[in-house]
Amino acid sequence: MGKKSRKNHGSSAGLVLALIAISLVIALWQWIVLGILLWALFRVLWKIHLRKDAGRVPQQAKRRPAQSAPPRTSPVPGRALAPAGRKPHPKPARELPAPDYLPRWTTDRRFHADREHHDWQRQFDSMV
Repeated sequence: MGKKSRKNHGSSAGLVLALIAISLVIALWQWIVLGILLWALFRVLWKIHLRKDAGRVPQQAKRRPAQSAPPRTSPVPGRALAPAGRKPHPKPARELPAPDYLPRWTTDRRFHADREHHDWQRQFDSMV
């Protein structure tokens, strides 16, 4: 007669671990489902929060342009007329500010830039 065939040549630790894992899933299935539902709910709420904030960009108060003075039809008394055809050379009002004066890229500026980009992307997607 021949030898008996044994498929499991060693300890059955893998089978024991699988049975423990299955029993834990069966015992804690309600908590697992609750965790998955809470995770999905927070993801949806976070997306809604980001979209709601991205729509509102603080608008600066719009100012009316200053009303221009009417054109003069007669020369101003006491002031000499400039020769025609000759324009003064433009000069810079002042030099560039020192590097430490320039504004920094703060988190608030980055936040508004992200919101503006999101609005631009939404507008671009809606045009297509």
